[in-house]
Amino acid sequence: MTRPTACAALITASFVLFGPAALADRFGHSVDMVKVASGNYYVLGSLSETVEAKFLVDTGSGFVSLTADVFAKLRHLPGTRFTREIRGAMANGDVARVKIYRIDTLSLADQCVLHDVEVAVMPGSDRNILGLSALRQMAPFALELSPPRLLLSDCPII
Repeated sequence: MTRPTACAALITASFVLFGPAALADRFGHSVDMVKVASGNYYVLGSLSETVEAKFLVDTGSGFVSLTADVFAKLRHLPGTRFTREIRGAMANGDVARVKIYRIDTLSLADQCVLHDVEVAVMPGSDRNILGLSALRQMAPFALELSPPRLLLSDCPII
C-alpha cells in the first residue's frame, strides 16, 4: 500500500469513526463486528470454505495472521500453498521467522468472499488477525463503532 493510499484509508477511517453514521451509506457493504471486553473488535470468517475462525480487526497488521491451530486445519486443503518466509517484527519487539502462504478464499460473515489471500502463520499467536493483506482488497474501508461494523467499498458477494 503506498503512503498516499494508506493516508487516505486512515483519513477515511477517522472521518467515519467520528462523523455521522449516515456517512456509512457511501460504502456498499458492511460486516458486523463484535466488541470484546478488551475494547478490540472481531469479525467472523471462513477460510477455504471450511475452516471457521474469529479475526481481530487490525489495520496495523500487514497480513491476515493465523494461529498454528487454525492453520493446521488449512495446511493440506487444496489451494493452500507456501510462498515464502519473512522476518517479521512482533508486537513485543521480537523478530521471528514467519511463513507466508496463499489461500484460495477468505469469506467474512457469509457476506463477502476474497480470493488469493496472503496469510502469515504466527509462531505462538493465540488469535487470528484480519490485516491489510485482506483489507486492501476491500478498500477503501472504514470502521463504524456504533453499531460496530466494518464498512467496505469493494466486497465480492458470495
